[in-house]
Amino acid sequence: MAFLGKILQRIWGGLYRAKFRSLSRRMGRPAGPPTLERGLVLIQIDGLSFPHLQRALREGRMPYLARQLRKGRFHLAPWFAGFPTTTPVVTAALLYGHRDGIPGFRWYEKARGERIVMKRPDHVRHVAARLQGNGNGGLLRGGACYASLFDGGAQRTVFTISRMGLPSLLGGMRGLGLLLLILLSPGRIWRVLRTVVRDLADELWYGARSWAAGWLFLRDPMGLFRTAFLSLGNALLHELLTFSLSMDLHRGISPLFANYVLYDEAAHRYGPDHPVALRALRRLDAYLREIDRMARFAQRPYDLYVFSDHGMTPAEPFHRRFHQTLGAFVQACLQQEVVLDEMAEPDDRRWQSWRHLMAELRGLERSLSPRGAQMVRAARAYVQRQAPRMPAGAAGRPADVLVRASGPLAHLYIATAPEPLPLRAIAARWPRLLEALITHPGIGLVIGREGETVFLMGRRGTWVLRPEGQPRLHGEDPLTDPERMAPEGRWLSPEQAREELARLARMPEGGDLILLGAWDGQTVVTFEDQRGTHGGLGGAQEMAFLLFPAQAPIVPRHWHDARDFHAFLIHTYHRKPLPEPTAAG
Repeated sequence: MAFLGKILQRIWGGLYRAKFRSLSRRMGRPAGPPTLERGLVLIQIDGLSFPHLQRALREGRMPYLARQLRKGRFHLAPWFAGFPTTTPVVTAALLYGHRDGIPGFRWYEKARGERIVMKRPDHVRHVAARLQGNGNGGLLRGGACYASLFDGGAQRTVFTISRMGLPSLLGGMRGLGLLLLILLSPGRIWRVLRTVVRDLADELWYGARSWAAGWLFLRDPMGLFRTAFLSLGNALLHELLTFSLSMDLHRGISPLFANYVLYDEAAHRYGPDHPVALRALRRLDAYLREIDRMARFAQRPYDLYVFSDHGMTPAEPFHRRFHQTLGAFVQACLQQEVVLDEMAEPDDRRWQSWRHLMAELRGLERSLSPRGAQMVRAARAYVQRQAPRMPAGAAGRPADVLVRASGPLAHLYIATAPEPLPLRAIAARWPRLLEALITHPGIGLVIGREGETVFLMGRRGTWVLRPEGQPRLHGEDPLTDPERMAPEGRWLSPEQAREELARLARMPEGGDLILLGAWDGQTVVTFEDQRGTHGGLGGAQEMAFLLFPAQAPIVPRHWHDARDFHAFLIHTYHRKPLPEPTAAG
């Protein structure tokens, strides 16, 4: 039986290689010569925590991954990837070995007077240039990068925000390239159709279970069409992503990096434990199976690492629990007329797939037939009309106060002060503000600073953290408050949390006040409209996972954050000396 299995595997491998050899010639990207040098494949599953992965493996939602773990091919371990627990911070640390100057997903740079959002290509390029300015060309030099914020120095990028507008995946194709890629595999067609049907069923079923949403499609007949359209774009994007990785594996390209956002999107919308979010993991398991199989059939040996950048914690939005936004609460506490900038950016994650696809197809229009080009232009026009737009900024008088939220983490800026505002100045000018924030039941921690001295303030106590000398606690530890910062379900110890929060507060880009949503051991308060969230402290958002080859000599629990993973990969695959483990701060 084992002998027959080996024969079938050889036949299957030959078929795979023949198919991709033909496709690579058609795309003008032939395979390189065979080599015994080990290649590197990095697959990031956005937002999947170690506890939720364990649950998925137990319940049979990721059968292929579970089977490979039982065979002993891989080891699985939890790890802390970085703080704030958000994708830009972790991806920067992994690809460049640096995480400085990224205080969240959204912030305000006083020196430049610019509101930064890490989904705008110009903003991402600005941060990437700063990371590369540290003398690091990136982990992915000579390789390829897919569906990422940063390119990591990759020679070729697709669906990568920092390199939007450069040569695309389909640039070497002629005619209806996208359609041909899909039609070459009946299995891909079936996965796309099944995904669209299941997403429509979810929208109808889970919408109908609430009175407010139950009549959605009666009020908005286009709702079902939009859901199908968004689902189709998401499915096509991930099929193309997986196809592209398989093609590069056939060609012998290394290193390779790809980010899959299926679970993250579903968990934000429905919650990390919701059946829709957990079902996304079965799709991811199928993609991992295809990538792993192609890696084993490639003409060079590859090492596969699968990991997450952060986890996801069940959340309740601040504005739903307290019937006002955080910005409105702050404005009321200031007790004077101020201009507030708290533009709630639309949740456009589900439109991102179509934006990426339209960017890829734009270059194909000249090579299509007139009818085909017209169809592509019509699709692009529809996406541009329907997709939420970034706010252009408030008209008239500039804002006095800005609130920038990244899930349960919020930066509050006093824009009238060009430099970071000391805590005593805030207390003197707005005496009620600090007390109101500290005692608010939805806020777990308020952070301020005096120069390099950081204050972590809770309702019953305050930590005073100086650059040198022992931290001093006045009152009870705010990082162990059972109602606001419960120790249950936390990865970071109070000591580690103090170090991370002090580092965040000392960033020039950080807010004059930094707020963390309350965590009661079950649910965290988020400042965005999310049912699952990350960015702060509390629960599974702190607990990422790392699946690595059994022969890899690493212990993730001993790492401080993703910079140590970067150092290990640079040493192993770029043959550079292994630096000392990173220190906190």
